Amino acid sequence: MRSIVRGISRRLLTASCLFAASLCCTSLQAYQEESTEDELITKEEFVYSYDEMLNFDVEAYLQTNAPHLAGYAEIISHYAGYSSISPKVLIAIMEQQTGIISNPVSATTITRPFGDLSSKIGFKEQVQDISSRLAKEFYRGHSYSDTGSNEVMTTDEDVYRAIEAVIPEQAEEAFEINRERGTKGSSKKVSRTHRTLFEESKKEESTTQTQSLVIADINNYFQLPFRVGESWRNGGSHTNHGSGTYPQSSLDFNAGGYWGDNLSHIWVSASAPGVIKNHSSCFSEIIHDDGWSTTYYHIENIQYPTGSNLQRNTRIANYANDTTQALCNGGQSSGPHLHFSLKKDGQFYHLNGIKLSGYEVRTGRSSYDSNCGYFWLSRNGYKYCAWTNIYNYGIADSGTPEQGDIYSGYLSHHAYHIQPDGSWFYYYGGTISGELIGPGNADFDVRLERWNGYGWQRVAVSESPSSNESINYSANSGYYRMVVYSYSGSGRYQLTIIK
Repeated sequence: MRSIVRGISRRLLTASCLFAASLCCTSLQAYQEESTEDELITKEEFVYSYDEMLNFDVEAYLQTNAPHLAGYAEIISHYAGYSSISPKVLIAIMEQQTGIISNPVSATTITRPFGDLSSKIGFKEQVQDISSRLAKEFYRGHSYSDTGSNEVMTTDEDVYRAIEAVIPEQAEEAFEINRERGTKGSSKKVSRTHRTLFEESKKEESTTQTQSLVIADINNYFQLPFRVGESWRNGGSHTNHGSGTYPQSSLDFNAGGYWGDNLSHIWVSASAPGVIKNHSSCFSEIIHDDGWSTTYYHIENIQYPTGSNLQRNTRIANYANDTTQALCNGGQSSGPHLHFSLKKDGQFYHLNGIKLSGYEVRTGRSSYDSNCGYFWLSRNGYKYCAWTNIYNYGIADSGTPEQGDIYSGYLSHHAYHIQPDGSWFYYYGGTISGELIGPGNADFDVRLERWNGYGWQRVAVSESPSSNESINYSANSGYYRMVVYSYSGSGRYQLTIIK
């Protein structure tokens, strides 16, 4: 009897051990699978990378997966580029909060895509708010004085901190549940949604890769973001969003003009060669070699589509002449100007020590520091304070030809045209050149005029018996225009203005 009991006990113990082992393996397997599913968003996924800019089309994604939101694609694209936060992350947080991607949308949801995460009302207003807060939290805790580095040394921990700061209630709730595993609650939920939405699309995306050549001399790579030979007014260094101390990645430039003026003759130009990405109708980014990019905000009349290869000094847009266009997706601007920023590997880069057309930037104590003891641009031993004019010398030995601005038209006998485009331009001083090519069977001439306070005064003229004319004039600062006129005959002409 005792042996029978002992045998039964031995069999029960063996079965129990096998069941426990099976349960242990099943739990471990489930934990491993869940851990894989809950892999957190990395910094490389959180920051709007250059490959994502060129390979992921926000509008195309929404057309396929959330057609009710396709009309809002530019808003998402704009603020992704402006904040440096990936549009996929913004979309994932929307979906995680309100289900706006996968579910039918109501009037309430469309005006509050992030739900209670933002107190703002309106799709644009909430996207602007959340993207800005994510960026500020991501860069928070870093400073130039602490790191001694222009490049913000962010890590995955900054990603988790930023997400949990923006989604505090969910982070706290989930953190209690997952405390033993040590995971971040809100980051975990957002990551899970992110992978659900984009895992398949990521596999299908184009394999186009951005340039990765090493820049031999960064001090001789970037020019000022306007045409070589022009002088523009510069503003103090500041963060991209205009407040705080680090990273002061941005500068403002303008060449005159007020809201409502004709500014079509004022051209924003590429600071270095690269591939353009248009985030919106008022905001473009050019992706350069070695992980660098430059951004151009408050612009209009963008000349090239996304993916175009541009050379340094190429005219890319005008800065906008009205607030609606300058702030095409919201924001602030006190008047027409270019907001120019520098990024490295998708993150905003502190400008201290960077050279633009040979001018070395000394960043101020905080944004828009106008004290010349703290902020200035320097070149060849001379200091240029905030709100002073700086001349664009270009890049030494860049090989960029001075092509000028080209205007064309048709003139009948004794007719005339005013250029540029029936308007005028302001020039800060230097040489103004004009090259006219007209029809061979006519006699076209050209003259340069300057506004003297009462009327237009002729300051230079080229009047030969042919239609090919040339002007080179050493100009003081002032308002100028060129007049092309037919002494005899008619036909088409081309005028190149170089300044």
